[in-house]
Amino acid sequence: MNDSNFCKMIRMKRTLCRKYKLARNGILESGKAFDRLDEAAPLHLKTEWLARERLAQSSRLNDPSAMDEYEINIKKAPSKKEIELRLLEEGNTCNAAPSRRSVATWISTGLAIEEAQIALLIEVRRIGRRSTKTQRLDIARQRDRLQGQIDGFARSALTHLGEGFDADDEPEDLDVDILDDLNDDLV
Repeated sequence: MNDSNFCKMIRMKRTLCRKYKLARNGILESGKAFDRLDEAAPLHLKTEWLARERLAQSSRLNDPSAMDEYEINIKKAPSKKEIELRLLEEGNTCNAAPSRRSVATWISTGLAIEEAQIALLIEVRRIGRRSTKTQRLDIARQRDRLQGQIDGFARSALTHLGEGFDADDEPEDLDVDILDDLNDDLV
């Protein structure tokens, strides 16, 4: 045990020197990142922030809640469900035709199909070449179920994209006339 502690003490210098060099480089990188942020911030915001900081520092002894100024307030991005709900509500308020009201749900279904494809791909890669018959059967069932979802999604595309949508077997040949109409409207 003494030998182990002695060896740790002898090697401690090398470890501490390496960590010190990494920390010193980290300070330089942090300083550069701060300078870039500082240059990007508008001058009037900088002065406002400094005034708020001085006020928080001067009143922190009497009112600890003044330090709440340093709390980070980051708003979360809305989730897929929240976006879908918002789109559905907007569709209902616009008195859109029933076929157009479910566009948000249709898009969400497409995203769910993509997620299922990725999950299936990960599962196939995890199993690898040496898979059991049960695993291969499970993968085949998942592929079949996924293909059914894709086929239903493609069939419902006619409802949402219009008659100009060419739903054939070659994804490269899909022709969506609605995009041409959008380009014409922009010109």
